[in-house]
Amino acid sequence: MGSDEPSGTQVTVLVVAPESDRATLRRMFEHSRWTLVEAETVAEAADTLRQRLSVVLICEANLPDGTWVELLNHTKSLPFPPPVIVTARQADDDFWMQVLNRGGYNVLGKPFSEKELFEMISVAWRHRKGRVNYEVRAAG
Repeated sequence: MGSDEPSGTQVTVLVVAPESDRATLRRMFEHSRWTLVEAETVAEAADTLRQRLSVVLICEANLPDGTWVELLNHTKSLPFPPPVIVTARQADDDFWMQVLNRGGYNVLGKPFSEKELFEMISVAWRHRKGRVNYEVRAAG
């Protein structure tokens, strides 16, 4: 991975997607120091988010039991919600604006580009880290 990888920091990325996408991402993550956690459905992802801190969430637009919007809404109830990156084969400007307007972080088009994936995760991680640090300081 590139220099954007946070050194000495355990970054957990939750991927909610069909097995074919998870297998592709699993291969991309093989040589990273980041931890990949996988789920296939909104319900499974919601359970995982309740039990484990995930600092970035990558979610397929349409899942067997719901959509990225339902998962995004679930993250809003978490103390420190992870940024949500939505994946879609049709990642056009209209869809991107819909994701941003609903509170999603970004859209990652398919087929996946390893460089784009890790750059997007790195920026999302730094964004979340800054937001969490700000909220902790503001509460203290």
